Amino acid sequence: MAAPDLQKVVPYFQPVIRSVDLSIFAYEVLAREERNGRIRSLGPYFADPAVSDLDKLTLDMHVRRLAFEAYTASGCTAKLLINLKPSWIYMHRARYNKLPTLAMLEQYKIDPRNIVVEVTEEELFGDQEIFGKLLTEYPKAGCMLAVDDFGKGASSVERIAHVMPDIIKLDRSIVQKTDTHRSFYDICRAMGTFGAVSGFDLLFEGVETTFQLERCVKTGWCYLQGHIFSPARPGFETKYANRKLLADILSMQKYRAEWNIRRRNEVVAAMAEEVERLWPLAPLEDEALSAPTALHALARELPNYCVRCFVCDDKGRLLSQVYRLEGHNAVTVLDGTPVIDISYELFIRGLNSVYEGGGYLTGIYKQVTTKEDVLTYMHKLRHNRLLCIDIMSSVLA
Repeated sequence: MAAPDLQKVVPYFQPVIRSVDLSIFAYEVLAREERNGRIRSLGPYFADPAVSDLDKLTLDMHVRRLAFEAYTASGCTAKLLINLKPSWIYMHRARYNKLPTLAMLEQYKIDPRNIVVEVTEEELFGDQEIFGKLLTEYPKAGCMLAVDDFGKGASSVERIAHVMPDIIKLDRSIVQKTDTHRSFYDICRAMGTFGAVSGFDLLFEGVETTFQLERCVKTGWCYLQGHIFSPARPGFETKYANRKLLADILSMQKYRAEWNIRRRNEVVAAMAEEVERLWPLAPLEDEALSAPTALHALARELPNYCVRCFVCDDKGRLLSQVYRLEGHNAVTVLDGTPVIDISYELFIRGLNSVYEGGGYLTGIYKQVTTKEDVLTYMHKLRHNRLLCIDIMSSVLA
């Protein structure tokens, strides 16, 4: 790609929306060039391996300075996202006593707490310990840290652990494939859980359709960026498109969550009633439970949204065969089933919540063997015996 004319290079800004309050959380700085009356993105220039890091760094510093000037002049109160390649940070540290970006913030009197420093995940190379120490200079100054393009190329959780970011930006290819591939939506959900226990927020970039927006919001509170709200523009907007659409989606998600809680309670009550009625059909002694037909009579009477059942003890040891249910009177014994097909964490949570003569319903999870989305109802019988019944997730739909 031809080298840009610095005199014609300008910063553009694309808003990042905070879904929790519908506000503009930040603007990402993007490099553009005015050429022959048209605006072109300089992303391909930064991605061109034929362009030296020094040339890219020169352009980046020029754009950043212009962006800081515009930001200061605008009086904007949202944060500013700036992209830094790890190789540039190494170069900066070797040439300067202080990182130039931090020096610029002092020059333009910008509060570092208003800056989010993005580093590209796929380029977190080299000595992780040294790089981690370099990155700590930004948080020490007050800046937030974000990891860009997570999921592109060879992502590494180890590198994320070294950086300890405030935000992880999922690569746009993952977000856009949620339209057609359920597995990519599952990745987004898993990352939402990962973030909740690890102390970072998710930023979904490249959101272009209503369906993508609904899927991203469904993963939990997050940041959103994409053309469905606004393309990159030369100034700072006070409004963005589709605010009402996002508000409606959030309202619907809240309604669904409330309905889900009510429906879960209904399912628990219905299953408790069924088990109380049917548990006399289940033998409780080890030898009787291990017989291939031990739970046939009970399984035939379960509601048609139940797909599997088995009995274990309160330490998780499987005591019966695993029975596959395919409608009333259609019961198959799954011989050779080596494990209880429920995550250990969910099982332990259930053990801690279930009570004598009562039941507990887990959250939705995907069975390893069948890949079905299910919930497991756990009911404590006599003699520390636990009846576990897998239920179709569609019962909550």
